[in-house]
Amino acid sequence: CSINFFGYSILLNKLINRFCNFPKTIIMQERSFMYSIKIKRKLNILFFTIGIILFCNSVQGCEPNFIKNDTTSQKLFVLGLRQHYGFVIIHSKDLRAIKDSYPIGTELNFNWFKMDEKSWDLCNCYPKVGFLVSFFDFDNRKILGYGYNLAGFVEAFFRAHKKTSISFRVAAGLSIETKPYDKIHNLENLSYSVPINEYSQLSLALHYQMKQKIRVNLSANYNHISNGGFKQPNKGINYPTVSLGLDYFPKPFLFKDRPKQKYRGLKQRRYDAACFYFPKKIIEHPNYFTIFGISTGVSQQIGRISAITLDAEFIWDGSVKWIIKNQFNSNKNYQQGALLLGHEFLMGRFIFNQKIGVYIYDQAKYNDPVYQRYGINFYITKQIFAGVHIKAHRHVADFIEFRLGWTFNKLSK
Repeated sequence: CSINFFGYSILLNKLINRFCNFPKTIIMQERSFMYSIKIKRKLNILFFTIGIILFCNSVQGCEPNFIKNDTTSQKLFVLGLRQHYGFVIIHSKDLRAIKDSYPIGTELNFNWFKMDEKSWDLCNCYPKVGFLVSFFDFDNRKILGYGYNLAGFVEAFFRAHKKTSISFRVAAGLSIETKPYDKIHNLENLSYSVPINEYSQLSLALHYQMKQKIRVNLSANYNHISNGGFKQPNKGINYPTVSLGLDYFPKPFLFKDRPKQKYRGLKQRRYDAACFYFPKKIIEHPNYFTIFGISTGVSQQIGRISAITLDAEFIWDGSVKWIIKNQFNSNKNYQQGALLLGHEFLMGRFIFNQKIGVYIYDQAKYNDPVYQRYGINFYITKQIFAGVHIKAHRHVADFIEFRLGWTFNKLSK
């Protein structure tokens, strides 16, 4: 078994240094030394790509026998690595100070394929669950600093038995940033004001099996960090990236080409009631305000993993009450009531939802009349669930909430 990856790494590093140091004088004269640094970072991505291809093609004599495909194999572990490069979306004029930021990051993935027939029946695919650990340099060390992410994910993997396959991932977790907003030392960072934030990622990937143990992938990703309105300023960081990576299968497996069957099971109708809470802080006031709300709704399953929802909710936001009274000198009612229409992904005990809401009671009219909700619920028992949801007006998160609810009168139809 001959693997020359380390030799390739040394050679590529020498090429990078030689290429970047040779024209350094010219680059500094024409533009700046920082521009040469950006060139070097981009070259690292290029040579990382070449390195992966050379590494995969250099594995000789290491072709193990596949594990026999049997029903006793319930999970398959896969180790993944991705290299990201992207840009920061400037969705507000307040973010002009970071407009030339191009994040670069490295992501390590720990994946478990669900191989059993029951998991296949969820989506006519082989689902993966796992967690990722990643590091991002936001290319703006003075204002944005660095980001360290830890998130769990669910990934639907289609055509796994083919040489070329595709997958779609939803990830959510926590992110630690190194340069939060500070009135004295970092006044220009309006993207985040606390060191620990919520991290989420959507990813669409194309996979190609090069060896029995190796699959390379090219993916388009949408990354987001925010504290959900816990403390202002909180414009968030939205940074799409393109990534190149590889997945390593310690024990290769012949994915069974299972037949795709139209869902003929019972379509459930579910009724939910929940309450939610969150402490919120605004720039204009030193203390935290309480947000409390109640909601009720119905969910109708329309497919194997899909459902449509209709909800009603009522919100008491203490920060809105204070702003209306002290900044607008008004005594209008700060309470808000809304109707929401949405969609759910049904993934066993996990439910991912996306909803559009319209205020039907809003005397103060402090916010936009339309808003979005994104959330995940986990069923602790068949009736009790807990969840984390984000409420946002366009591109700005209003607040993140912790939710506890009850499902009742579950009917089959």
